[in-house]
Amino acid sequence: MNSLYEWQNLPMELDGVALSHCMRAGEVPILMVHGIGPGTTGLANFGPLLDRLAPRFALHLIDLAGFGASGRKAKPPFFDVPFWLRQIELAIDRVVELHARPPLLIGNSVGAALALKTAAVGPGRMQVLAIGAPAGPPAPSALRAFWAAPRDADALATAMRPMTSAATAPDPALVEARLRPFMHGDYGDYFNAMLADPDVCLRDVALTKSEAARLRCAVTLMHGRQDRACPVSARRSATTIARKSSPSSLPNIVTPRRGRRRILRLLFLRVSKKPNRANAGRTLCGRACADG
Repeated sequence: MNSLYEWQNLPMELDGVALSHCMRAGEVPILMVHGIGPGTTGLANFGPLLDRLAPRFALHLIDLAGFGASGRKAKPPFFDVPFWLRQIELAIDRVVELHARPPLLIGNSVGAALALKTAAVGPGRMQVLAIGAPAGPPAPSALRAFWAAPRDADALATAMRPMTSAATAPDPALVEARLRPFMHGDYGDYFNAMLADPDVCLRDVALTKSEAARLRCAVTLMHGRQDRACPVSARRSATTIARKSSPSSLPNIVTPRRGRRRILRLLFLRVSKKPNRANAGRTLCGRACADG
């Protein structure tokens, strides 16, 4: 990893699958859970934020099983929500061992839904920033295209265009990096098997009402108004949580004008003051952006 700060490998293993967990030293621990797509990893999703967050935060990046430096499951299901939740729990346990406190949990897209599910299992022990969490099926056409193994760089660039607010062409260097896992071996077949039915995948990962009822932590939902891959309004995503959660966990809803700047501001506010129940459910609105 290219960075101004040194990363430390904290390898894990679960059911015989080798799992990647990297840490960069700092004060308040953050555990970041990436989304699902071609070439997605912790670094690919959160790279632009990392140097801005150090050294204030101790950064923990994981690659979900089947992605990046982590190994693959030998048998289906490969889109295995229970397995990924156990992987996140394992990483949280490591964070607590190192820092004597639970991390702030940040998830992107499917990773955001996994973060919310994880928080429901351990109520009250962490805070969650969920970016673009899907609320369930049906899968839109943009997501179906993105969740198919790309044939070549042009196909991947086409699938990535809707991930930006203006549907502009992605940086060729980014396309090349995201395409790399598909250039050798049978990873394309594995990827397609994992995401064979996007509707089932979204159903399996969406936060349920019973899980929402167990949430007792501070939650912030951030969703780009022009998010074409998961075009679920922040209001709909929040409603499921707000109707069943306790007053202390009613979510802040953020539809950001400048996604990266807003994320940084939220993170620094999270560690500078305690959650305010009087402001629970407050909606912070700006212009649309798609933070894919």
